[in-house]
Amino acid sequence: SALPSAPSDSPSRGSHRAMEDESGKNKALGVPGLMLRAGRRVVGDVKALHVKALPWRQLVDYRAVSLPTGAYDGLRRVRRNTNDFGYNYFLVVLALTATCLVLNPSLLLPIFGILVAWLYVLRVRAADVVVAGKTFGVHAQRIGLVFVAIAVLHFGTRVSALLFSVLFWGVLGCATHAVLITPNADDDAPTEGGFVNYFTATAASAYGGVKHGVQAVGVPSQWFSAADAAFSKLGWAV
Repeated sequence: SALPSAPSDSPSRGSHRAMEDESGKNKALGVPGLMLRAGRRVVGDVKALHVKALPWRQLVDYRAVSLPTGAYDGLRRVRRNTNDFGYNYFLVVLALTATCLVLNPSLLLPIFGILVAWLYVLRVRAADVVVAGKTFGVHAQRIGLVFVAIAVLHFGTRVSALLFSVLFWGVLGCATHAVLITPNADDDAPTEGGFVNYFTATAASAYGGVKHGVQAVGVPSQWFSAADAAFSKLGWAV
């Protein structure tokens, strides 16, 4: 009789093995290697956004400047131009933020320290921690690092004040531009694949990650019912 075939690896075993391989690579790279890889990824993401952005000459085309005829026309322009010029707006705000941080090098030190701690705890070491007899997994440590980062950047330094100021004026400037630029006459409805879809998909993914991490430390799922309902009304898959 034929011998029974050896059982194949289950998907969960294969996933666990892939996670172990990734953890081994992270430990081999160390914090400097992970920072270099993260920097390359950021540069790649910025280049990808730049490819999706409209030509910059359209952003500064003074011939398209006009006052809206009313509140409805202003909202229509904001919706239309945010979808079309959203990648340009995002890159402008990102460039303003980076410039302000470079001009204030002392503010880069706490950001650098938080980044090093984040990479070491979550990528290089990536192990459970036992405190007072209670085990904290990687997700719980991630939530803890988020609170530590907020405390340091908001209460211990001027980083949060600077970032909020740059974001406020950057968003205000982009919104003013969106109101004053006349969209194309045959382009009234937002198109698929624009910045709005990109932003909603990114926000939904970020919310899903935060929700998963918070639930991992024992927060009941009922706490997210209101946010889930709000996202469902917006059509965001979480």
